[in-house]
Amino acid sequence: MATVTEVKSTTLSGLNHIDALLGNLPNWNYLTSGGNNLYYTFSVAGGLETGNSAILSAPQGFSAAQQAATRTALNYLSQITGIKFTETNDTGLAQIHMANANINGSNTTGLDSSRYSYSYDGSNNVTKFTAATYVYLDNAEWAGMNANLTPGTQGYETLLHELGHALGLKHSFDGTIRLPAATDNTAYTLMSYTHSGGAHSTFGEYDLAALKWLYGGDGLGGALGVNSVGGGRYITGTSQADTLTGTTANDMLEGGAGNDILDGGAGIDTAFYSGARSTYKVTQTGASAWQVSGLEGTDTLKNIEQLRFSDGTVAIGSSTPTTPTTPSTPPADTIAPVRPTLVFTKDGWAAASGNHPTFSGVAEAGAKVEIFNGSTSLGVGKAAANGSWSITPVALANGNYHVTARATDAAGNVSEASLAKDFAVSSARNLTGTAGADRLVATSGGNYIDGGAGTDTVVYSGVRSNYSVEKTAYGFKVTDLFGNGGSDLLVRDERIQFKDVIVTLDNTGITAQANSANVLSFNQVSDFDVQLVGSHKHGGLHLHDLA
Repeated sequence: MATVTEVKSTTLSGLNHIDALLGNLPNWNYLTSGGNNLYYTFSVAGGLETGNSAILSAPQGFSAAQQAATRTALNYLSQITGIKFTETNDTGLAQIHMANANINGSNTTGLDSSRYSYSYDGSNNVTKFTAATYVYLDNAEWAGMNANLTPGTQGYETLLHELGHALGLKHSFDGTIRLPAATDNTAYTLMSYTHSGGAHSTFGEYDLAALKWLYGGDGLGGALGVNSVGGGRYITGTSQADTLTGTTANDMLEGGAGNDILDGGAGIDTAFYSGARSTYKVTQTGASAWQVSGLEGTDTLKNIEQLRFSDGTVAIGSSTPTTPTTPSTPPADTIAPVRPTLVFTKDGWAAASGNHPTFSGVAEAGAKVEIFNGSTSLGVGKAAANGSWSITPVALANGNYHVTARATDAAGNVSEASLAKDFAVSSARNLTGTAGADRLVATSGGNYIDGGAGTDTVVYSGVRSNYSVEKTAYGFKVTDLFGNGGSDLLVRDERIQFKDVIVTLDNTGITAQANSANVLSFNQVSDFDVQLVGSHKHGGLHLHDLA
């Protein structure tokens, strides 16, 4: 069962080419009904999005040609993800809505706006999760380009970009995990704003790796992917030499091109190869070590039990590859980890005001560690191979705290709570608004800024480009990239006023809807700008030569 923290944050792989593309909206993996099926609609008769200031006109239906091309794109996505996409005219049933509209910004060609809502019990387990996404193509400045969505056109690439957002991918340059400049282009990912090559009609290798990580190739609720049955992962490399390491569950490892090292770890793990069995040479080099040579290069395998080829799967054992039998299922792990130890340090940033405590300790190696103030999560970390872990929240509000830690192993077993640490936070760095519309000025150092009720604005002295703004499970994290302003946590604040722009945030509560939008834009200048517009929407200029 998913926790609140899991649905509000992104499950990372530890691989930059995957994690740089992972957003956290919408998390289709956590849907509590519908099975492996997502419904989409072209109807604009109902179920329209409200409150999106980036949409300047009433949404209009796709043309017959646009609809046909979109079905082609969704069929392609189904082959990648394993998700079944079903068309419907019932706008109340649909989770994916397609429409043309006049989108704010003369350079904006497409936009995706996603939202989800959920409920949870007293143990922070999610009991209900629903989501919806709205894919818009501009029908004003870019009407001509978007009217033609034939694969191989720029309109079709725009459509794939927005559908990537609809399935949980973010821009490659957004957030704290980003692609390096050398690979931040559309030759590697359609989620980039830096164009490389002609118009693309397929996702890049990094997009495919991220989608396989999220959905496992077997859809929602399958044996692989985030929130999968049994915890198995689909881990994909790049066209270069990669080292991929599996989990303790039954994983799929795909090295791709290059001479890769694949270590399945525990569980019954499978190495994936795109060609037929006869085109590969399989050699045993040790008790649990193999070498596979073929179309993708020469891979070194360890702790891999099966090889999947385009024409079948074979088991590898202590002698030679054989026709596989159904592998025996390892006994279920039902033993909870030993409860972690918890050490409290008053202020991880060594500030006298003490609103950045650090929590650390020892837990089962590889276990997820989560710290709680009562039943409220303050942060999540992972125990290293030696069991050590450390978590420093962005900032804590003033008040009294009763903090414990719990460890969750790979099988989902949860430990008893650690011994509690009690402390109080009373920091001059923390700012609190009133029931009215407040203006709260951020100071140097880490602030916890709670606007309270009303429409509140947090003021920063620098220009927008000097800061990163990141949606987290606990609020919005604003980090000064060039000065000594540190990182602030904004809670119940609706706007940020920078020196050159005002940004609108969405701080809805956990039982309401959370919104995100991603904009794909084109411009003939060598620059890009990332902005937040309306309800946590991302936009910018796409580096693309229209000539």
